[in-house]
Amino acid sequence: MYVLSLAALLEEAAADVRNQTGNIRALNELLRPENVRRLREFARAYCFLAFHSRDTEVADYVRAGTLADDSGPDVLVLFTLDEPAPIAVPVGADSLRSWMDLDVGVHPSYRMVRALFDGRPTPPLPGLVVLDDLAEECEALYLPLGELDNERAVRQRLRRVLALIGHVSATAKPGKYLDDLGLELYRQGIEHVRTERISAREWLLRAFDTTRANLGDIVTTIGLTGLTS
Repeated sequence: MYVLSLAALLEEAAADVRNQTGNIRALNELLRPENVRRLREFARAYCFLAFHSRDTEVADYVRAGTLADDSGPDVLVLFTLDEPAPIAVPVGADSLRSWMDLDVGVHPSYRMVRALFDGRPTPPLPGLVVLDDLAEECEALYLPLGELDNERAVRQRLRRVLALIGHVSATAKPGKYLDDLGLELYRQGIEHVRTERISAREWLLRAFDTTRANLGDIVTTIGLTGLTS
């Protein structure tokens, strides 16, 4: 499976922005709402798979390489990678290991989830964040994955959830996406927590800052399903 930095995808989406991903000031330009909205040309739903490198069940699932197929062409799933990905890079058996010794409190994924629950108890990792929007203030749903005890269980859960996300994002009325998704998750007995409203743009900027401070990147498989590792 190959992945690409979200910053590189934004450069492609905002065709007039080039060679500006080296620092936070440039990211601030890339993440302007008008640029982020162009991601809708690539996907209609947005998620972040949050896990520590020691969450072996989820890490092994990502290394196995089915995430691109499981998410499909309409759901953009982000996750943190322990290396830069300005061009497509492979994720395989040796990936996601250089952050093994990072404390959970400083791991980029943990910080990203904690920022969603400012002032409230932070649910434990691993989990899947489902965002309402990436360009504006929005809410999110957090789906814990910690009770899944092997890679197969993670794959089955995420295939089920990502298929549901794809369906609801296509059928929900404007402004009702998370309401409809939350209702379907409840009906299917899938645990989830709703966050307060956040600035998705500020959240992404801080996430890039934290991830790059650890020599990593925020990546996605969107647009790369034709490549194989």
